Amino acid sequence: MQVALNELKVNVGKYVDLAETVDVVITKYGKPTAKIIRYDKTPWYNKKLPEEIASFEELFGTLPDISLDEIKMARVSE
Repeated sequence: MQVALNELKVNVGKYVDLAETVDVVITKYGKPTAKIIRYDKTPWYNKKLPEEIASFEELFGTLPDISLDEIKMARVSE
């Protein structure tokens, strides 16, 4: 869903609530500039990978940009 910046300023609560179900793209002068997405409280290391991968797109978002040291610290803290 796309929303103009002026509309977002007037009804910010409405679009924050809406972002729980769909991504909200904010436009400025008709061009996309930002995106409101749902906050996921589950840590990335507790998420399950798909059982069967049919395409590369299914992997998008499953592997975070994180260093090996951060992975080690996450395992140690469990």
